Amino acid sequence: MNQRSPVYSRAGYCSICEAATNFVAQYDWYRDHLNCAQCGSIPRERALALVLSRHFPNWRTLAIHESSPGPRGISPKLQRDCAGYVASQFFPDKPLGKQINGFRNENLELQTFADESFDLVVTLDVMEHVNQPADVLCEVARTLKPGGVFLFTVPTYKERVASERRALYRPDGTVDHYAEPEYHGNPISDAGSLVTFHYGYDLAELIYKWSGMDVQVVRFHDHRHGIIGDFTEVYLATKPFAHSKEETGTPIVDHTWPAELRAICEDVSRALNVPPEVHGKDDTFRFLHDHPGFPTKNEAIDYYFKDGARSAAKVRRIVDEWVPAGVPLTILEFAAGFGAVTRHAVAALVPHILHSSNVDAQANDFLSSVFGVQSVQSTHVPEELLLPTEYDVIFALSFFSHRPRSTWGRWLQRLYAGLQPGGVLLFTTHGTTSMRYFPQAMLDGTGFWFDQSSEQGDLEVAKYGQTITSKEFVDGQIAQLSGAEYLTYEPAGWWEHQDLYVVRKPSAAAHVGNQMKAAGD
Repeated sequence: MNQRSPVYSRAGYCSICEAATNFVAQYDWYRDHLNCAQCGSIPRERALALVLSRHFPNWRTLAIHESSPGPRGISPKLQRDCAGYVASQFFPDKPLGKQINGFRNENLELQTFADESFDLVVTLDVMEHVNQPADVLCEVARTLKPGGVFLFTVPTYKERVASERRALYRPDGTVDHYAEPEYHGNPISDAGSLVTFHYGYDLAELIYKWSGMDVQVVRFHDHRHGIIGDFTEVYLATKPFAHSKEETGTPIVDHTWPAELRAICEDVSRALNVPPEVHGKDDTFRFLHDHPGFPTKNEAIDYYFKDGARSAAKVRRIVDEWVPAGVPLTILEFAAGFGAVTRHAVAALVPHILHSSNVDAQANDFLSSVFGVQSVQSTHVPEELLLPTEYDVIFALSFFSHRPRSTWGRWLQRLYAGLQPGGVLLFTTHGTTSMRYFPQAMLDGTGFWFDQSSEQGDLEVAKYGQTITSKEFVDGQIAQLSGAEYLTYEPAGWWEHQDLYVVRKPSAAAHVGNQMKAAGD
């Protein structure tokens, strides 16, 4: 018998194998038949794996609950590589919370896990089979840590505006059918799983209504990663850290700050037309709040807000000077902290698109929920940073002023690699002017000094201390960036003591070869 010829075959990169592969389909229903030639995964499994790696590059260190895992695709990888992984299935006639056939027995609508147990909850095509999705979403939110994410796939019907219930399980075990019964595969039952819902484009709104979680939907048509065909959506529902303004009805600043400080923040921010919220872990705010140089708290808080506005305006001037834009640019604020600059940059950079990045997941959630920017999870290892796109502009303020020698140059290389051809990187350092604040500092023969001390108590001082670099040291690092054009150097150009550097990646048509030139030429 002749073997059927594939209807689709293409070389690509599998996000589950993390390797080059071929994607092959014998049938044109790619959703279930476009397989990776190596691991056998199908598009929705690769889609979730790709979102996982891009948004949670440190997923192997997280606490993850996956409900109803299958024997193929991302599930075996999660089980193999994540020490904090818990897999559950639902066995209705068995005690809940117990291990049954290698799985924890859990009813998603009434779980036995403790509150705030997980960083991530994962399901692949499970939500269309649950009886009461509102109960599931509430339970998932309960078991997630603040800032945790429910990461899942579910068929979303493009012709549907409103979701449709197709079946309902009654307490007596009977089923009410409202449409022709439909069954999908079940990893623990040959009888299959009844479809209870066809979801429409109101699902994100329903998730927020049921659980209070904000939702991001990622949809693919990606041949390189073998994610094409119907129903490629991946949902990320994020548990908030605190009640939002919409929930309370009143503007709030993080409640770890006394009421009188919150009132000052609201007064100052109102004049600048920016959000007043200040997170309790905002070390920039705390540093200024505690600084003896400010006679009053009003002056310290006034400086915090107005200094952020000055920085955002200066970033905009540099962008306008060095990046001609006929269309909106995509800009990344790297090491954005808790938004001292971000709250102003959102408006200052219009019509450009601003993303923010932090290693602290709480900071990322705060920036996205309060200021509406897309957040990118950073890492402690430069080479492990996964960016969702190449950026037209990346700016990193007071980031290289804290890096040890072991990662300083590697971070410069990684951020430069994250630029589009013709993109611009601007960054600041503690230069020699900053030495007046560090009387113990003494540059070594290469022009570098690092001290294991920091005002941020939640970071390891070996990874995040105090760094001073000479211009010669930084010039040497810039010289190692392939094709970099040295646009400008401004000593003490930021905050009157940090040095400013701006470099540009060559355009695609430019000759690749270092274009280093002395600042001012």
